[in-house]
Amino acid sequence: MVNDAMVNDAMVTGGGGPVLKAERLCKRFGGVVASDQIDFNLERGEMRCVIGPNGAGKSTFFALLCGILPPDSGRVILKGRDVTHLPAFRRVRMGLGLTFQTNRAFHALTVAENLETARRASASASGAADDAHFRAAFGAFDLAASSHLPARELPHHQLQWLEICMALRRGPDVLLLDEPTAGMSPGETMYTADVLKTLSREGLALIVVEHDVAFVRKVAETVTVLHQGSVFAEGPVEVITQREDVRQIYLGRTREAAA
Repeated sequence: MVNDAMVNDAMVTGGGGPVLKAERLCKRFGGVVASDQIDFNLERGEMRCVIGPNGAGKSTFFALLCGILPPDSGRVILKGRDVTHLPAFRRVRMGLGLTFQTNRAFHALTVAENLETARRASASASGAADDAHFRAAFGAFDLAASSHLPARELPHHQLQWLEICMALRRGPDVLLLDEPTAGMSPGETMYTADVLKTLSREGLALIVVEHDVAFVRKVAETVTVLHQGSVFAEGPVEVITQREDVRQIYLGRTREAAA
């Protein structure tokens, strides 16, 4: 059983460096290598997109960072602490926020009740800067006008925005978003990108797993490309999206013409 003393004992040397770090993460499912010696660093205030074709290992990597899956080997370091063996809820309390492909808002509760539930679920003692991230997103997404509505009555894009705000309500230092614009119109997607970029500029670190290339080009500073469970390429978005080998494994010939 993991307790708070064990969390404190997980401190590693040094208080600086990346806010989230993966070291040689490996995960197998039988004979399938889903994550193969992945190294990854996320700096404070950085916006990183993780891309790759279906089956590249993106979901597994996301689950390893969150604590949903345990690695077979390697480490995850959050804010200078080794959290490799801590469950997801402990990582959330330490400042890791996350959303999933499947929306997990409580559809029978109102928008306001969902946000209050998220606030009460957090044991984080984050400061005003983290609360500012929530307030900035809540205002930009204009959810106040819908606070009295049950979540099930929200249009799809607002339901997605509600889940982002619920994750921010807990005051994270790092926010992991799994396809946050899935099902949105191009206009809604670009507006979401603008809001996330603003949060990044204000100091929030974000990792976004996303398939929408236009969104990736809009928000990303650095892109990590996964392929067959490994880091295939990493670098500035302008460089990575122009690489022929990346286009072949991810964008594809047909998408290349439209990009």
